[in-house]
Parts: sequence; structure tokens; C-alpha cells
Amino acid sequence: MMVWMAADGILRGPGPAGKVTAMTNQQLPHGSRDPLLVCALMPWFDRTIIQALSGGADEAIDALLSSDMVLPMRGNPTTYALREETRAMILAEVRASSASHESTYHRAIFAYCAAQSAKTDSAERRAALIYTCRSQLEALAGLLGLRDDWHALRGLLAELRTSIPGPSELYDWLDLYEGIADSRMANHARAAATLAALHAKPGLESDLRLQVLNALGNDAWSCSRYGEAIEWYQQTLAQAQASGDHFYQAVALANIGMIYSEIADYQQAFSYAERSYAQFHSLGRQRHAARARYDLGRYALLLGRWQAAFEHFTAAVTLLEQLGDADLSYLYWSFGLLHHMLGNEAQSEDAYLQAERAIGPERADHMLLALDISLWLGFLYQTQARYGEALARYDDALALAERSGNRHQLVYAHYRRSMVLERQGQPDAALAGYRVAIDAIEQLREATGPEMITIGLLGTVAQVYEATVRLCLQLDRPDEAFGYVERARSRAFLDQLAARPASAPAIMARVEQPVATLAEVQRQLASDTLLIEYFTIGVLPRGESLVNKLPPENTRLREHLTLPPQTLIFAVTHDRLVVARAPIDPNLLRPSAGDPAPTERLRSAGMIGRLHAALIEPVAELITGQQLLYLIPHGPLHYVPFMALCSPGGRSLLAGDGPAIALAPSATILLRSCLARPRSRPGMRIALGYNDEQGGQLRYAEPEARHIARLAGGEAWAGQQPKREQLIETGPRVQWLHIAGHAIYDPHDPLGSALQLGAGDTLSAREIIARLGLSADLVTLSACTSGTTQVVPGDELLGLPRAFLYAGAPAVVCALWETHDLVALLVMDGFYRGMLAGKAPAAALRDAQVAVRGMTGRALRATLDRWRAEDPVLAAALTGTPVPNELLDQAIYADPAHWATFMLIGRGD
Repeated sequence: MMVWMAADGILRGPGPAGKVTAMTNQQLPHGSRDPLLVCALMPWFDRTIIQALSGGADEAIDALLSSDMVLPMRGNPTTYALREETRAMILAEVRASSASHESTYHRAIFAYCAAQSAKTDSAERRAALIYTCRSQLEALAGLLGLRDDWHALRGLLAELRTSIPGPSELYDWLDLYEGIADSRMANHARAAATLAALHAKPGLESDLRLQVLNALGNDAWSCSRYGEAIEWYQQTLAQAQASGDHFYQAVALANIGMIYSEIADYQQAFSYAERSYAQFHSLGRQRHAARARYDLGRYALLLGRWQAAFEHFTAAVTLLEQLGDADLSYLYWSFGLLHHMLGNEAQSEDAYLQAERAIGPERADHMLLALDISLWLGFLYQTQARYGEALARYDDALALAERSGNRHQLVYAHYRRSMVLERQGQPDAALAGYRVAIDAIEQLREATGPEMITIGLLGTVAQVYEATVRLCLQLDRPDEAFGYVERARSRAFLDQLAARPASAPAIMARVEQPVATLAEVQRQLASDTLLIEYFTIGVLPRGESLVNKLPPENTRLREHLTLPPQTLIFAVTHDRLVVARAPIDPNLLRPSAGDPAPTERLRSAGMIGRLHAALIEPVAELITGQQLLYLIPHGPLHYVPFMALCSPGGRSLLAGDGPAIALAPSATILLRSCLARPRSRPGMRIALGYNDEQGGQLRYAEPEARHIARLAGGEAWAGQQPKREQLIETGPRVQWLHIAGHAIYDPHDPLGSALQLGAGDTLSAREIIARLGLSADLVTLSACTSGTTQVVPGDELLGLPRAFLYAGAPAVVCALWETHDLVALLVMDGFYRGMLAGKAPAAALRDAQVAVRGMTGRALRATLDRWRAEDPVLAAALTGTPVPNELLDQAIYADPAHWATFMLIGRGD
């Protein structure tokens, strides 16, 4: 991991650090070029400063000030600045010869200017001297940070404190760099305390506050607190935009890009890095531009853009060489990774070892790079079946991860090490390692707040759970496998909450629940109830990705990088657990990236038969005779239209004489949020409706709300008026809640998906969880796309249905895809009539769908006539809904696209 800092020295570098030598006084070594070097290291200077710091002869100083190498400062003819080209030439020369020499000068300049700032009566001169001190601090942090010599920086800062006479704002700047140094040395408690105290200080100047915000983000990141880190970086970006600081805008963009990289959104990461590079380049910050080119190369590599990765890495090397920077170890490592992906194994090993030689035997100041090298050499040796060498490297990585506090890489090392043990025929030892990795993942979430994280560049947390489930089954431990399936589901949803950390604290208390065991599930299931839980393994990303673009001939890497795809079926009754394998690759069920109708392909006649054969028939004998069937999809199976499935012989899964069907996000949620909730007392029955006349008008939403309210003996809240706050206030007293209207699905922020309740009045999934306290038995979302959800890596169903479960509703009826609003009205009418007749919710919905599926044109005409007679309001809305004579004897809604969209999530009985 490489974190953007304030100073120029931002690349974690190799090579022995240049140690700062002790100074006996403030007078620098004399030499013919000393005055010129002093000028090169200062943002401004005058004759007095040059004379005091260099001890140069008057004639030499006069000659310098009258030369064309210097320019007088605007508004003050007695102060000067060195021409930029001259400054660059001098600094390149001194850095090529002695970094410690440059550090000595910076320290002396700081001490002199700090002392002078306390003596001057001029506020303007004092401000200029303080600014010079700050520039020296930044340069020193850059020089030592470039070499990861944080111990030397910490000691230097303590020494510089003694050179400040009396009160000064310079102490705040020293605190900043001490916090940064402590963070990079893994003294996180001390770093956080120092930086938090600075952040809380009133009246902190803008540029210091920017650096404090960025440092807080870096420290949170280094502790794997990604949600917190992204908040700090977003604050940094906002502050930089408000103050017009283009440099820190670029820094914030770079860091936000790296967070996107951590959550495996490499296209977003690449876009942020492009913006960051363009800004650094326009500012002339070439060292930062080189780092941005490195980032671009890394993201391009992870997207499988091999040529672009090579070009960006090469450009970064060229820039750093032009700057006289000998620190190229991260780029050696990057070339090693690129060669590894392309199957050039010998070149890959050479490059990794070159990076290792560059950092030298003293690795304490290059711990994170040393960790990356050991992990990736271990993985290279693993793919080459050099298992002994791989284990040695992983053991080294484990030790480095422990020392550096990098818990994500600790997980990755345990995971990869266990894979090697499996290959060596040590399954029990491998399973023990997987368990350690999973425990570390869950401790990481508990300690830092949940995040959607990756482990290493090419591993995801989901893979650890998948490998563990697979091995448990191989060892004939199905109960344990089921437990890890549930733990994987629980982790995935909780991790997603941190993608929007501002809302997470208000939500976490309502959603975090102990993971259900198999024994608990079985105790809750009635004797006539079957629960089928699916689990997918080896699902590959869609679109651009490293995995999808690996050269076909690099089979060894591919074999170790991904798990063989498979779909597992866990069928649970009150006294049995049957595990079967579905004969279907879950990758075939993935929608295309950005597909607006992800279930449409799966609803075709050919697919519903194939899906029935793969997902239902392996456990069909267990379904026979059941009254209630719970289905728990996983991964791409969330897009499967289960209500539409039909055997090749024509037997529908949803049948009048078959079990009622309910879905659930997980067995844990079914138990904790649904089955464990007591039935509510009789209460309010409310139906909300809004036609949304401004866009995508619905004809029947408001009449539907009034119709359902009339049927149920409740209240109708219909029309354009706002309803959100009234609903939140009324929520605890509601027994049935029906919402008809539009739902807005946000694929980038599924918890931001919202229901349109009135003109300009929306209720998001996030607000539902955080603010809506329900004691209702049922929530019905008769809304277009109300059941559309986001399936994230590792699974978890996100969106409006899940939100209502957490808000207190044990059962939610919703739609998986859009259907005609008249069909929705027909299904809802039948559903509520069944409920009022005493049917359980799942059975009432099944019977309503079966009735609509078989409804002829003649039956539809009779239903419309009955509605017109019973409900004048609905009759007015139904004007112009004729049924053609040629359809009177046809089942006009037989196509599953009409009726199979509706599903019940949660408690079905």
C-alpha cells in the first residue's frame, strides 16, 4: 500500500536512507557553492539570510544577487528568488551526491528562520520567515519519507522543537509531521491522538487543516479503516476546492482513486488517477506526477490493459530518473507483477528480486514494500508448484503483516498459505488456516467498521469464504460449511454499509445480528417447510478486469487465481441437511455490465426450463409435500426468476397445489428479522399511492392505493402531497403498509434507492433502515422496480426490500422487474382478498399469481366490471381499458413476464 502524503517524497522508496548528521552549530559548511545552495532550498531570500546561513564573502553574494540566476520578488526589491531552472539544476546535482548534505541545510535554514521570526517586529517579515520554516519541514519530510526513514524524521522533529524560541504556530506543523511519522511507524494510537487534537483546534489555518485532514485519512487507511479514510479524503477535497488549493485537490483525487482500487472498482480508480495526474502535471509537480503515472499503471494492469500499464510504469521510471531519484523499487515490483500476469515467470521473479535487493536487508523502513514482495514471490512460487519456497515467503509475509499492523495483507497471507497446504495434501492444516483468515476478516470489520475490502491485489474476501465452504464439504463437514455460507452473507451486507459511512452508524445497531447456526435454523422450521439456500463459487467479474484478460496460455496463474465455478444447494428441513451441486456455472447467469433488465434473458422459455432442471430438480424429492418453500439465492442467482421456473414437462414451481414460496436474503435474516418477530396487534392499514405525473406516469397507482385501502378497511394516502415524515411518525402503529408508485433504483448506491411518495418526496432504503420503526406484519411494494437489487462481490441483496426487513417488517412483497400497472392491480387485488380470507401471505400471493396466470380475457372483463360496480374511484381510472373479443377465451397474462415478477421476501406463514 502506498499512501499520498503532503511532501514531495511520496513514493515508498528503496535503498538505504540518508541519515541526517548532527550539527554543532547553525553555520553551514563553507564552499564556493554554499550561497547558491541556500538560495535553491528557500522560497525567498535576501542578503542578510544568505550571509547568515552561508558565511559567503560579500563580493560573492553581491555577484549572485546581481546575476541573471535570481529574480527580485514582486513588491520588495530587496528580496529575491532563484530562477526555477537554476533551482532544479542545483537540487538535482546535490541530490545525486549527498541527500544528507541537503538535509543539513534544511535543518539550519529552519533553525535560523524560526529564531529570526521571534525577533522581528514586522508582521510581514515574520509571516515570510514562518513560511520558509514550513517549506523546510515539508522538504525534510519529503527527503526522509522518500526513503521511509520515519525514525530519523521523528528524531529530527524533536530536535527542531528546541530551535523554536517561545510560542509559535510552527509547533502545530511539527505536530502534523510527528503524527505522520508515528502513523507510518505503526504507532497509530499516538498518531491518531496527535492528529485529532490538531483537527479539533479552532482557527487552524487552511493549508495546515488540509494536511491534517489528509493525514487523518492516511492513518485510517493504514489501519484498514477504509470507510473512515474516504470520509477524510472527501473532506480534504471539499476544503481544497473551497480554498482554491489545486495541489491538495490532486492529492485528494489520488487518494479517493486508491480507495476505489481497494474496493476493486478499478475503472473508477483509473479515472480519479487520470484527473490527479493531469492536475499534478499542470502544476509542474513532477515527482507527484510520476507517482500518479505509477497509480495509472497499476490500475491499468488490474483492468488487464497490459500495454497501457507498461507505458505508465515506463513513464514513471523516466520521470523519476530525470529527477535524479534512485528510488525505483516499487516500479521494479510493478514490472514483476506485470510479467507475472503475462506468464513471463522468469522475468517476473527477476523483477521481484530486484525490488527486494533495492530495499536492502534493513527492511524496517520499507516494511510494506517488503510485505508485497514476499506475498507476490510466494504466489509466483505457488503457481510454479515450488510449494516449500512459497510457504517460506508466506511465513515471511505473515511476520511483516503482524509487525506493520496490515491486517488485510495478514488475511491474504493466511489465505494463500492455506491454498498451498491444500495442494500439498494437508486439508486439515489448510482448513485451520482458512478459519484463522476468516476470524481475522471478522475481527477486522468489528474493530474498524465494516468495509467492502479486497485482500491483496487479486484476492477478495469472498474467495476466502468460498475456499472454506468448498474444503468443509470435501472433508464431509456440511454443518460447518453451512455456517460459513451464512457468515459470508452476513459479512457481505455489513461491508456494503461502509461504502457510505456517513449513514452507517445510525444503521449498524439495527442490522448487525449473530449469524444463525444450522441447529437454530432447523429448530425454527416447521415439519412441512423446506429451506433451500444456494451458494455460488468462482463468479468472475464482468467487463474489463485482469482475470478476464489473462493470456490464454497463462493457465498456471489462472488455475491458482480463481476457484472452479460451481453452484451449491443446501436443502434444510427441520431434521435433515442435504447438500447437492447444481449442474450450472453461475457465471452464465450474470447480467451484462449496465444491463437495465438483468432478468430478461433468464425469463426466456428455454432458460426457465434449464434453470428448473439445475436449481430445483436436484432436491425435487424434498419439495414434494411441503406447504412452504423458502428460497435463498446467492450471487447471480438473485437475478433468477424463481416464480417463473417450470420443468421441461410443464410443471411450474409456482403451482396452486404446490408449496407457497418465499425468498430471504439469508437464513440469519429469516430467523432474526422475520420468524423471530411476534405478530403485531391489529393496527393501522395504510395504502400510499402516487402517480408521479412529472415522469413515467402511472395510471393506477393512486386508484390502487384507494382500492386496497377500501378492501383492507384502512386509510389511503394518495396524491402529490409529501408523505415521508407522516409515514415515519406513524410507522410504529401500522399493521399493513401498501405503497404503489415508482421506485428509483441506484446501482452505484443501492441503499440510496428510493420510493417516490409524492411530488419531490422520496424515501430511501437508507432512511427506511435508520428512521422508519415498523411493527407491521406486512409491507407491500407495488412499485416499478421495487425489488431490483444490487448483487455485490461475495453476495448480498441490497435495496428497498432488505431495508423494510430491517425496519421491522417480517415480510415484504415486491416486484423483481417492471410490469403493466393493471397486472399489478390484479395481483394485488387477489393477494389482499386472500389475506382477508385468512390465507398466509405466501399462499395468498401464490394463489393471486396463479389466478392471473390463468386469467382469460372473459375473466378479466368480469373482474373489471366488478371493480366498476364496487369502486367508483377505481372505475373512473379504468376508463378506456377494453378487452378485445378475440382474447375472451385466451389466458392473456400467461407469459411469466406479467405475473412472475412478484415475490414475497421474509416470513411466508
